[in-house]
Amino acid sequence: MTATDMTATNIASHVPLTKSDGIATISIAGRTHLNLLGPEVFAALAQQVHDCSDDAGLRAIILRGAGAHAFSAGVDLHRMKDLAPLQAEQFIRSLHAAARGLLNAPLPVIAAIQGPCLGGALELALAADIRIAADDAIFGLPEVRVGLPSVIEASLLPPTIGLGRARKMLLTGETVNAAAALQIGLIDDIVPPDQLQPAALDTARQFQGMSPYVIATQKRIVSAWLEMGAEAAAEYSIKSFALCFTTGHPNEAMTAFLEKRPPRFDS
Repeated sequence: MTATDMTATNIASHVPLTKSDGIATISIAGRTHLNLLGPEVFAALAQQVHDCSDDAGLRAIILRGAGAHAFSAGVDLHRMKDLAPLQAEQFIRSLHAAARGLLNAPLPVIAAIQGPCLGGALELALAADIRIAADDAIFGLPEVRVGLPSVIEASLLPPTIGLGRARKMLLTGETVNAAAALQIGLIDDIVPPDQLQPAALDTARQFQGMSPYVIATQKRIVSAWLEMGAEAAAEYSIKSFALCFTTGHPNEAMTAFLEKRPPRFDS
């Protein structure tokens, strides 16, 4: 299923979106209170992220699970267990499209994680730029325990936590709690569950006074570091750095800093 196959009502029911003060909050509303994931959720998520990316008034996206029980316990095994090979490929490609949308969005994406964040849901969280977890969160890629390899955005795990630790998680399917996730660098902060959304909002507000052009450029540079060879990534970074000076944003930001005032960007 693609986003073009869905109505606006269906998109909003699977992935509700709210906007306030330049911050979009996107909620994953999968099946059951565990927010189990299917292609319709992935398609809706991809569309909502695309729409947010085109909104010049936004400065950040918060990604969370709907309800108070889970970010998401992963893909819906009831949906996946009887798939034919081509259907399985289409299913996982829909997850890839949603995760790549998050990874390539020009806006910073903050994952606010409560409860289970497993399998495909962890791949979505890995595609976010910043991960904040409630102290009841658990993380894992347990695919091998149900007869599947972890693929696509699971490739973001080794550069996030290191190859050795990633191999153990991928090969054993182990889960880790929030404290362990913080220790290995899988998440950036832990807060009590009732402070999760406020903490995510506080983080998102940091981007309100920054140049949206420069933030989008920085995200593209990080992606280049992940996907290109070292020399090609360095060359891409240098060219991107120079292009920032065509916008006037560096001059305004540095002048504002020296004058001790907020910067004013045209776009």
